[in-house]
Amino acid sequence: MASTDTLTPQDWTEVVSPPAELLAAVSALVPAGDGPLTTAQLVQLSADVAAREDLWRPLVVADTERRRYRLLYEDDRVDTWLIMWMPGQGTGYHDHAISAVGLVGVDGAVVEKQMRLPHGSSDVEVREGVTREGPAGYIHSVAHVEGSPAITIHSYSPPLMEVAQYRVDEHGVLRRETEHGRRELIDNTIAEIAPDIV
Repeated sequence: MASTDTLTPQDWTEVVSPPAELLAAVSALVPAGDGPLTTAQLVQLSADVAAREDLWRPLVVADTERRRYRLLYEDDRVDTWLIMWMPGQGTGYHDHAISAVGLVGVDGAVVEKQMRLPHGSSDVEVREGVTREGPAGYIHSVAHVEGSPAITIHSYSPPLMEVAQYRVDEHGVLRRETEHGRRELIDNTIAEIAPDIV
Protein backbone atom coordinates (compact mmCIF):
# COMPACT_ATOMS: atom_id res chain seq x y z
CA MET A 1 0.00 0.00 0.00
CA ALA A 2 1.16 3.52 -0.67
CA SER A 3 2.29 5.42 2.41
CA THR A 4 -0.07 8.00 3.84
CA ASP A 5 2.17 10.91 2.87
CA THR A 6 1.84 10.05 -0.84
CA LEU A 7 -1.95 9.80 -0.84
CA THR A 8 -3.98 12.69 -2.16
CA PRO A 9 -7.65 13.27 -1.39
CA GLN A 10 -10.24 12.17 -3.89
CA ASP A 11 -12.41 14.85 -5.43
CA TRP A 12 -15.07 14.97 -2.69
CA THR A 13 -17.66 16.51 -4.97
CA GLU A 14 -17.34 13.44 -7.19
CA VAL A 15 -17.24 10.99 -4.26
CA VAL A 16 -20.28 12.25 -2.36
CA SER A 17 -22.52 13.57 -5.15
CA PRO A 18 -24.32 10.74 -6.92
CA PRO A 19 -26.25 11.72 -10.04
CA ALA A 20 -29.98 12.37 -9.47
CA GLU A 21 -31.02 9.35 -11.56
CA LEU A 22 -28.80 7.08 -9.44
CA LEU A 23 -30.27 8.48 -6.21
CA ALA A 24 -33.79 7.91 -7.50
CA ALA A 25 -33.08 4.34 -8.62
CA VAL A 26 -31.49 3.32 -5.31
CA SER A 27 -34.19 5.14 -3.33
CA ALA A 28 -36.73 2.76 -4.87
CA LEU A 29 -34.76 -0.16 -3.35
CA VAL A 30 -34.61 1.19 0.22
CA PRO A 31 -37.10 -0.49 2.58
CA ALA A 32 -39.93 1.76 3.71
CA GLY A 33 -40.19 2.67 7.36
CA ASP A 34 -38.88 4.88 10.09
CA GLY A 35 -35.65 4.56 12.02
CA PRO A 36 -32.51 2.60 11.26
CA LEU A 37 -32.49 -0.47 9.02
CA THR A 38 -31.67 -3.90 10.46
CA THR A 39 -28.49 -5.67 9.40
CA ALA A 40 -30.61 -8.08 7.33
CA GLN A 41 -32.22 -5.11 5.53
CA LEU A 42 -28.77 -3.60 4.93
CA VAL A 43 -27.51 -6.83 3.36
CA GLN A 44 -30.63 -7.04 1.19
CA LEU A 45 -30.27 -3.41 0.09
CA SER A 46 -26.61 -3.95 -0.83
CA ALA A 47 -27.52 -7.13 -2.75
CA ASP A 48 -30.38 -5.37 -4.55
CA VAL A 49 -28.07 -2.53 -5.59
CA ALA A 50 -25.43 -5.06 -6.70
CA ALA A 51 -28.02 -6.73 -8.94
CA ARG A 52 -28.51 -3.39 -10.73
CA GLU A 53 -25.09 -3.33 -12.38
CA ASP A 54 -26.25 -0.56 -14.72
CA LEU A 55 -26.35 1.75 -11.69
CA TRP A 56 -22.82 1.31 -10.39
CA ARG A 57 -20.65 -0.23 -13.14
CA PRO A 58 -20.03 3.15 -14.89
CA LEU A 59 -18.54 4.47 -11.61
CA VAL A 60 -15.88 1.75 -11.25
CA VAL A 61 -12.28 2.98 -11.12
CA ALA A 62 -9.11 0.88 -10.75
CA ASP A 63 -6.60 3.02 -8.83
CA THR A 64 -3.35 1.41 -7.70
CA GLU A 65 -2.53 4.30 -5.34
CA ARG A 66 -5.58 4.21 -3.08
CA ARG A 67 -8.87 2.46 -2.49
CA ARG A 68 -11.70 4.22 -4.31
CA TYR A 69 -15.26 4.62 -3.12
CA ARG A 70 -18.40 6.39 -4.33
CA LEU A 71 -21.59 7.29 -2.55
CA LEU A 72 -24.53 5.70 -4.36
CA TYR A 73 -27.32 6.85 -2.06
CA GLU A 74 -28.02 8.57 1.24
CA ASP A 75 -30.93 9.78 3.30
CA ASP A 76 -31.40 10.24 7.04
CA ARG A 77 -31.68 6.45 7.60
CA VAL A 78 -29.07 4.82 5.35
CA ASP A 79 -26.16 5.38 3.01
CA THR A 80 -24.87 2.98 0.34
CA TRP A 81 -21.34 2.94 -1.06
CA LEU A 82 -19.50 1.35 -3.98
CA ILE A 83 -15.95 0.42 -2.88
CA MET A 84 -13.14 -0.60 -5.24
CA TRP A 85 -10.04 -2.42 -4.00
CA MET A 86 -6.69 -3.05 -5.71
CA PRO A 87 -3.71 -5.18 -4.57
CA GLY A 88 -2.22 -3.98 -1.28
CA GLN A 89 -5.27 -1.92 -0.31
CA GLY A 90 -7.10 -2.44 2.95
CA THR A 91 -8.77 -0.63 5.81
CA GLY A 92 -6.95 -1.82 8.91
CA TYR A 93 -9.10 -2.67 11.91
CA HIS A 94 -12.00 -0.28 12.45
CA ASP A 95 -15.58 -0.04 13.62
CA HIS A 96 -18.53 2.01 12.36
CA ALA A 97 -19.48 3.60 15.71
CA ILE A 98 -23.31 3.69 15.88
CA SER A 99 -23.86 2.44 12.31
CA ALA A 100 -24.71 -1.15 11.45
CA VAL A 101 -23.35 -2.53 8.16
CA GLY A 102 -24.45 -4.95 5.45
CA LEU A 103 -22.14 -5.62 2.51
CA VAL A 104 -21.95 -7.85 -0.54
CA GLY A 105 -19.12 -8.93 -2.82
CA VAL A 106 -19.62 -8.00 -6.47
CA ASP A 107 -16.38 -8.70 -8.38
CA GLY A 108 -13.05 -10.27 -7.42
CA ALA A 109 -12.55 -10.91 -3.72
CA VAL A 110 -11.71 -9.18 -0.47
CA VAL A 111 -10.98 -10.76 2.88
CA GLU A 112 -12.79 -9.66 6.01
CA LYS A 113 -11.00 -10.33 9.27
CA GLN A 114 -11.99 -10.08 12.90
CA MET A 115 -9.50 -10.39 15.75
CA ARG A 116 -9.73 -13.62 17.72
CA LEU A 117 -7.88 -13.09 20.98
CA PRO A 118 -5.46 -14.11 22.28
CA HIS A 119 -4.11 -15.18 18.87
CA GLY A 120 -5.17 -15.02 15.26
CA SER A 121 -8.16 -13.80 13.35
CA SER A 122 -11.14 -15.08 11.46
CA ASP A 123 -10.82 -14.87 7.69
CA VAL A 124 -13.86 -14.73 5.41
CA GLU A 125 -13.34 -14.35 1.67
CA VAL A 126 -16.04 -12.12 0.27
CA ARG A 127 -16.57 -13.00 -3.39
CA GLU A 128 -19.49 -12.30 -5.71
CA GLY A 129 -22.72 -12.84 -3.82
CA VAL A 130 -21.09 -13.40 -0.41
CA THR A 131 -22.54 -11.14 2.27
CA ARG A 132 -21.40 -9.94 5.68
CA GLU A 133 -23.26 -7.98 8.29
CA GLY A 134 -22.56 -6.44 11.65
CA PRO A 135 -24.27 -4.34 14.30
CA ALA A 136 -23.07 -0.97 15.57
CA GLY A 137 -19.59 -1.37 17.03
CA TYR A 138 -18.71 -4.30 14.71
CA ILE A 139 -14.89 -4.42 14.53
CA HIS A 140 -13.26 -5.77 11.37
CA SER A 141 -10.70 -5.15 8.67
CA VAL A 142 -11.19 -5.58 4.93
CA ALA A 143 -8.45 -6.02 2.32
CA HIS A 144 -8.03 -6.88 -1.36
CA VAL A 145 -7.50 -10.53 -2.34
CA GLU A 146 -8.07 -10.61 -6.10
CA GLY A 147 -9.54 -8.60 -8.93
CA SER A 148 -8.56 -5.40 -10.70
CA PRO A 149 -10.44 -4.03 -8.93
CA ALA A 150 -12.29 -6.15 -6.40
CA ILE A 151 -15.69 -4.52 -5.85
CA THR A 152 -17.99 -4.50 -2.84
CA ILE A 153 -21.19 -2.63 -2.03
CA HIS A 154 -21.77 -1.50 1.57
CA SER A 155 -24.87 -0.05 3.25
CA TYR A 156 -24.82 1.61 6.68
CA SER A 157 -27.64 2.61 9.00
CA PRO A 158 -27.72 5.17 10.46
CA PRO A 159 -25.55 6.75 7.73
CA LEU A 160 -21.82 6.38 8.32
CA MET A 161 -20.80 9.67 9.92
CA GLU A 162 -18.11 8.32 12.23
CA VAL A 163 -15.62 5.47 12.16
CA ALA A 164 -13.01 4.43 14.69
CA GLN A 165 -9.62 3.28 13.46
CA TYR A 166 -7.68 0.94 15.74
CA ARG A 167 -4.01 1.92 15.88
CA VAL A 168 -1.00 0.76 17.83
CA ASP A 169 1.03 3.62 19.29
CA GLU A 170 4.81 3.81 19.70
CA HIS A 171 4.52 1.98 23.07
CA GLY A 172 2.54 -0.93 21.64
CA VAL A 173 -0.75 0.26 23.15
CA LEU A 174 -3.90 -0.25 21.12
CA ARG A 175 -5.79 3.01 20.59
CA ARG A 176 -9.26 3.68 19.21
CA GLU A 177 -9.24 6.95 17.29
CA THR A 178 -12.47 8.35 15.88
CA GLU A 179 -12.59 9.97 12.46
CA HIS A 180 -15.24 11.28 10.12
CA GLY A 181 -17.07 8.40 8.45
CA ARG A 182 -16.08 9.59 5.01
CA ARG A 183 -12.37 9.66 5.65
CA GLU A 184 -10.34 6.95 3.95
CA LEU A 185 -9.18 4.19 6.30
CA ILE A 186 -5.56 3.30 5.65
CA ASP A 187 -3.96 2.54 9.02
CA ASN A 188 -2.10 -0.75 9.27
CA THR A 189 -0.10 -0.40 12.51
CA ILE A 190 -1.64 -3.61 13.87
CA ALA A 191 -0.45 -5.47 10.77
CA GLU A 192 3.07 -4.17 11.29
CA ILE A 193 3.40 -5.66 14.77
CA ALA A 194 1.06 -8.67 14.57
CA PRO A 195 0.81 -9.86 10.96
CA ASP A 196 -0.76 -13.15 12.09
CA ILE A 197 -4.00 -11.41 13.11
CA VAL A 198 -4.55 -9.25 10.04
